[in-house]
Amino acid sequence: MKKYRSHPINILENTSRFLILLLIPILRTFIAVLLSHGEGFMAWFRGAWLDLIIVLLIISLGIYNWYLYEFSFDDKGVYITKGIILKNKKFIPLTNISSLSIKTPWYYRPFKITRLKADTDGGSFTSSDFHITVKESYAIALSKEIKKNLSFDKKMKKYYIPHNFYLAVFSFLTSNSLTGALYLSASISQIGSFFGRDIQNKIFIEFRRLTNILAFGLPPIAALIAYIILGTWFLSFLINLFQNFRFCVIRQGNYLEISSKFISKRFFLISTDKINAVITRQSLLTKLFHLSSILIDCTGYGKHKDEIGVLFPCGIYNDLKTNLEMLLPEIEFTKIQTRPKLINLSRFLIPPGTLILCVVGLFLLALHYLRGFRKSIILLFIILLIPCVWWLLIKIYAFLFSGIGANKDIVTINYTFGYQILGVAIPKNKISKIQISQTLFQLSTKCCDVTFHTYGEGAKHYKVLNLNMPEVKKVLEITNDDLDIQLPKGFTLWKN
Repeated sequence: MKKYRSHPINILENTSRFLILLLIPILRTFIAVLLSHGEGFMAWFRGAWLDLIIVLLIISLGIYNWYLYEFSFDDKGVYITKGIILKNKKFIPLTNISSLSIKTPWYYRPFKITRLKADTDGGSFTSSDFHITVKESYAIALSKEIKKNLSFDKKMKKYYIPHNFYLAVFSFLTSNSLTGALYLSASISQIGSFFGRDIQNKIFIEFRRLTNILAFGLPPIAALIAYIILGTWFLSFLINLFQNFRFCVIRQGNYLEISSKFISKRFFLISTDKINAVITRQSLLTKLFHLSSILIDCTGYGKHKDEIGVLFPCGIYNDLKTNLEMLLPEIEFTKIQTRPKLINLSRFLIPPGTLILCVVGLFLLALHYLRGFRKSIILLFIILLIPCVWWLLIKIYAFLFSGIGANKDIVTINYTFGYQILGVAIPKNKISKIQISQTLFQLSTKCCDVTFHTYGEGAKHYKVLNLNMPEVKKVLEITNDDLDIQLPKGFTLWKN
């Protein structure tokens, strides 16, 4: 069995975060010395020799670690060996791999280098069981071995390719200012590190001057915040759009292939038997236009930074349901059989209602005691009130939408989380625990909260609030003998 090592570029990947701290000041000083027409190279070397030794030591350690790491694979699994004298060996059966990830950043594409990751249900929640940077041919060969272990239908292939308009809508909805701000601040920080603080300060000064020009009657600080949020959000939107462009899903046999190929290439191989849940995700806005996204919960898919476990990025809700029946017929959404009762409506309205009253109260106090800032206070009040009112509307919809349904193989739950409207279909053999809990305030109306825990990495759970206890027991086929009620504590009802 042939043994492989990671690509030599992996040496730089593992050491770059340390090298950048030393190389940038060394290069900047070297350029400054050359431009000063002084002693030149020798003057620079006398001042930088210790830094150069540390750089060489870091690179040597990177080469040493790269040489010690070997892997191989066959039709049974992946074999990983690390070390020379004290060898650490690891074996991952191909049948246990739930998802395989092959990512090729744009700067690796000309060299046909890719980042390979494999995950199982028994691994770490934060990192992959196997991750390495290798030649693209090695990653493709491993994916073919995994396919051989899954039921393979050469004749039947089912495709789903979303329209570019829906990809733009999905990027619009999933973009956030934090992601864009991180990219922007990292870029400005690197500019400052290389060219000096003067350039960095000039960028901020020019940005502030431009903001004052484009304030349009708003307070300068409010305009500055608004433009920062809009600018970083737009940057995040472009990043998401480029990542998901040319998105494609293929179902063949017992696996899914999910890929996107535009500037960077991403490929995921997912075993359908390892999918723990299918999730529809909407907001009030997308609900009005009958739009939705469909995600899957599968170990390794969507677990890493800037990843979402998306199956269908965006589309008309009924069209996506039809495509879901074609690609994943084994996981279907069942009819909801129990919903919250009218007597429990107040439990949905009290949290957002209380928050709105607090915001209004703070606004009136601020107007009374800070009269000189009236314009800014009104603007801040509107900014704070909008999400509170939106949350109230979400909670009203949650009362009408939440519920549970079940058939022989699948449990379906509808609920809201934050500003999201979620529907989840969970195969019963993927449920590790169902927990029903009641507070003292729920006893009089016989309502309860139901939490579904699923297998996989981490503590994945889905919680539905304020359902009728007798109806929940009937839908889930739970008898009184299954219960050991010690209220108001939560308790386990069902374990596989």
